[in-house]
Amino acid sequence: MGAGAGGYIQIKLQTLLSYYEPKTGELHRISELFFSGAPIPTDPQHQPPSDIDTALPGPPPGTPPAAKLGLGGVRPKDVIKFNLFARMDDDKLMGMGLAKDKEVTSELEKAFGGEWAGYAVSLAPAGGRFRLVADITIKFRCKQKAKRPFQVIPVVTAFGTDRFVDHYLLAVVAAQHTVEKVDTSVTQPY
Repeated sequence: MGAGAGGYIQIKLQTLLSYYEPKTGELHRISELFFSGAPIPTDPQHQPPSDIDTALPGPPPGTPPAAKLGLGGVRPKDVIKFNLFARMDDDKLMGMGLAKDKEVTSELEKAFGGEWAGYAVSLAPAGGRFRLVADITIKFRCKQKAKRPFQVIPVVTAFGTDRFVDHYLLAVVAAQHTVEKVDTSVTQPY
């Protein structure tokens, strides 16, 4: 990251120690930043799927939904469009069926506090490994005076009858008012 650096880097914040003291309510954390080379965003493997505009969004969720998903730091009315797809082995997209859900939003706000937009999902991914593609348009609420303001949007999900209080952070979206691509990384126990 010194002078003359070019290209793209991946920055990962790894927690080395995380200790919560319940008596005082204090969290002590020691973290280390790691920098490594990253793929160039113009690489064909780092592009939106070619069929994203024509892929069907999937069936509507049932009751109870197969899965639940939440976007933190945004209100339901901030989300203009949101479709979730499973990317198949042949790179085709299969719509997972997503619908705004007031009960899911309420559960998220009770579990994590703050503003959340909750969604019911009709199809849960099968197997231990899967690829998801999210196509989302939101109202960008940042009004900071920074050259590149950003809005951090945590993403959590729960499958079946699982509760959000028993789940963890799935991803973090670093929304920015820029055409540059910004990736984030989250490491969690599973």
